[in-house]
Amino acid sequence: MYPLIFQSKFFTLHTVWVFLGLAILIGTYALIKLSISNNLKLQFLGANSLKLILWTIIGARVAAILINFKAYFYEFGLNSIPKLFAIWDGELNLWGGAIGFFTYYYFACQKSEQNFWRWLDVMVPAGIIALAVSHIGAFFGGVNYGTPTSLPWGVNFASPIVKYTIPIHPTQIYAFLYAALIAIVLISIANSKKLKTEENPGMLGLWGVAAYSIFRFLEDFIRGDDTTLILGIRLSKIIIPLFIIFIGVIIYFRYNKTAGRKAPNIR
Repeated sequence: MYPLIFQSKFFTLHTVWVFLGLAILIGTYALIKLSISNNLKLQFLGANSLKLILWTIIGARVAAILINFKAYFYEFGLNSIPKLFAIWDGELNLWGGAIGFFTYYYFACQKSEQNFWRWLDVMVPAGIIALAVSHIGAFFGGVNYGTPTSLPWGVNFASPIVKYTIPIHPTQIYAFLYAALIAIVLISIANSKKLKTEENPGMLGLWGVAAYSIFRFLEDFIRGDDTTLILGIRLSKIIIPLFIIFIGVIIYFRYNKTAGRKAPNIR
């Protein structure tokens, strides 16, 4: 565990933020390559890239504050306000970030007359490969850790933020492995000729989001870090299944739309 890469009297460089920066660079590179491969306009990315990152951070931060409301407002006062904007404390929520990203992305597509679904097919693979890289940073930072385990690959974290002193599941490594696997499969399909001629775009992106969400839900059963509980249940165990159902409904209606269009007219 190496939470800090560099520390001095004036500056501290956290490992989590280094890997987050790498994740953004690698994800952006993958997105550019996939966009070119699928004949999508890079001008659209250039015009909206900074705003997409900004809205992702805003969504991730707002969700983190709402989930950990008591931690930020245990004593209300002017001193509480600066803490809301101190994103360097590492409190960013993945699902809030996704909501912020796709909300802005949807309206940007509408404004620029871009095909939302075709962009979804390249943004999701690029986003998941970025998540895979960020999970490595989470491992070195000691966040998003697992529950105790007797398995031979259990790890010990010598950190005050980890409440276990015995070997625990390296859930960050698990997350890296399943995210990387999903990303590799999606990128391989996104580069295929079939996707470029797909009459009903968006299915690759939707299935990618669904696959990642399912694995993330399974991961939650061996997560040991503290989070908001509702009736003793981790909040993410409630939110993620609802999100998976939502994605499933979209896939169902888009699949039926495609099936209906391709069905022969038999009299």
